[in-house]
Amino acid sequence: MVTVQATAIHPGEFLREILTGMAMTQVALAQAIGVPASRVARLLKGACPITAELALRLGRALGQTPQYWLNLQTTYDPKVVQTEMKDSLLACPVRSANVP
Repeated sequence: MVTVQATAIHPGEFLREILTGMAMTQVALAQAIGVPASRVARLLKGACPITAELALRLGRALGQTPQYWLNLQTTYDPKVVQTEMKDSLLACPVRSANVP
């Protein structure tokens, strides 16, 4: 079996593209969603996750659902952890889902 490992893309990268397309600064977004500019900066650098609270704020301010942002984070997290624990994960036995 061949496994293709996709690159983990932090939600902050998606946010950066959106802000660029809107010609909106980090500071302007921070003011619009009511969080410190440092929090937006950390998010754009991939240094902090999308929380439920942040997903609600971003969704409302940018016209998306909060679930969009949470899905990005939920997709990102397992890819990062899988990369981090690659060797120890390979040591775990594989069991078929339909075996009791």
